[in-house]
Order: sequence, then structure tokens, then C-alpha cells
Amino acid sequence: MKKYLGVISFALIILVICFFAGNITQVIDPGVTTFRVLMICGIIISFSFSFLSEKGLWRKLALGLSIFVGFVYFMAVELMRIIFQGNGF
Repeated sequence: MKKYLGVISFALIILVICFFAGNITQVIDPGVTTFRVLMICGIIISFSFSFLSEKGLWRKLALGLSIFVGFVYFMAVELMRIIFQGNGF
């Protein structure tokens, strides 16, 4: 099972990216709480799976992509929510 955790993590982070893109383009419209919970859980699970997978190309791809997506999510959503919280963001 450890052999496939990198591939599973990579597929999961791609699904998180698609969910984020679908929400930004308003193709899907989940509530704010649902969006935040799914994004945070997806990023944490993907990071955990990639960290636990065996070394190789899939681990590097999944780990790098999950760190990047987590950073972009934090900057684009959470930090902007904190800064503009009083302005209806």
C-alpha cells in the first residue's frame, strides 16, 4: 500500500485543485464552511499520504504540489479572509 500512496496523493491534490478552480469560476457553489473544510481536509490528507509514501518521483511531485497548493490556499483564501473580514469577504 505504501507504494501507491504517492499516486493517490497526487490524484487527491489534483482533485483539490479542480475543486478550487470550480469554485472560483462558480461552476459549483458550495457554502463557505463546506469549501473551507473540503479544501483543508484535502490538503492535509494529500500532504500526509505524500509524506508517508516511499521515496521516488510520485512522492516528490505530490509533496511539492501539496505544499504549493496549501500555500496558495492560505494566501488566497485564509489570509484575505482575515484582512478583509469586516468588508463582507
